[in-house]
Amino acid sequence: MRLLGVIEKEGKEFLLLQEGYTFYVKKAEEVEQRFDNYYVLKNRDLKIGNEDKEGEGVFNFRYGPVTAGVAEAGIFNIRTYGERILSVNIDPSYKRRGIEKLMKGKKPVEALKLSESVCGNFAFSHSLAFARAVEDACNIGVEDKVKILRAIAIELERIYNHIHVIARLSKAAAQNVLTSHLEWLFEESLRINKLFSSNRFLKGINNIGGIEFLNSRNIVEIKKRVEFFKRKFEELYRHSLRSYNFIDRVYKTAVLNKDKALSIGITGPSLRACGVEEDLRRYEDVYKNLQVCLREDGDALARMEVRACEILKSCDIVCTFLDEVREEVSISQDAVNVDGFGIGAAESPTGLVVYYVELEGGVVDYVYISSPSVFGYKAFADSLVGFIFTDFSFALDSFGINFADCAR
Repeated sequence: MRLLGVIEKEGKEFLLLQEGYTFYVKKAEEVEQRFDNYYVLKNRDLKIGNEDKEGEGVFNFRYGPVTAGVAEAGIFNIRTYGERILSVNIDPSYKRRGIEKLMKGKKPVEALKLSESVCGNFAFSHSLAFARAVEDACNIGVEDKVKILRAIAIELERIYNHIHVIARLSKAAAQNVLTSHLEWLFEESLRINKLFSSNRFLKGINNIGGIEFLNSRNIVEIKKRVEFFKRKFEELYRHSLRSYNFIDRVYKTAVLNKDKALSIGITGPSLRACGVEEDLRRYEDVYKNLQVCLREDGDALARMEVRACEILKSCDIVCTFLDEVREEVSISQDAVNVDGFGIGAAESPTGLVVYYVELEGGVVDYVYISSPSVFGYKAFADSLVGFIFTDFSFALDSFGINFADCAR
């Protein structure tokens, strides 16, 4: 059982829980199990990290909110005595937009657009989790062709996010030539996205109960480009592993062991890099015999290796699913006058995105978003303790986390 969220509503506390592919909400008082990440999730809007260390010569190095090496606005409070990092606490509030509250009172189709705005990098993952929550609440069935197109979109999202993470790690290690090639592939992945969805970040195509795919004429070209992308990335990645200057910077950096990863509640590539064979896609009937990428060391290198492995497999999945696309699709359904609640989840590039949604009279009455970056920042803070500041970028980038995703 995994704790994904602490919901406080009308003076009562509920827990958002997961067991396998089953997601549910229970009153906190009815759950006997205690969770190590309870206070992290309860206080996620205040700070994420570990206990501040004090002592002679120890000071707080406040890194942020706008600084080199960090792509978004946020603050890292790093306790150190000048070299070794003793503790890390993170303030994500600079990116808070209150999207859950903005969804209230809106029709699901309107709120779906807001879910795409939580985090640009994970726009499709968030829209898919939200759509699935509404579909669950309304008992809406989804056609197989919609499932296939959604799977293509989420794999394309995985590809461009993973290449972005590896490019940032390469840049942090001053691998300038490799970085230039990886950034070129990143741009190519965004162009593939646009061929598929008419949007570089896969926005605007997902619907409640359906999807809008009007680019069937591009199928052959998309598949050709994905196959080319895979060959070039595989060649570049093999070359990068021969660079000891690069590998030495990520090997045994920011180590997260299996027990710590499970207690934090982290999911996605960072959990699979600790040897835990878990992937939500294995429970989805559209995927056949999905092979999960695993590593054991739990360090920045292992996290990079899992992402590289997943890029290659995602390319194969996309090409396989493209062969099954026969026509253009424009399907959507409504939630008129529906009262109820639902839970939806998606395996984003960084881990589970989960939405709990309540509807009243067909409009959104309450939303709780569980995002993977909350758990990722906690894992980053814990794994960085004992390392030095020059390890900061390798640790942070290897988790593939975003302040926007965390702060909502």
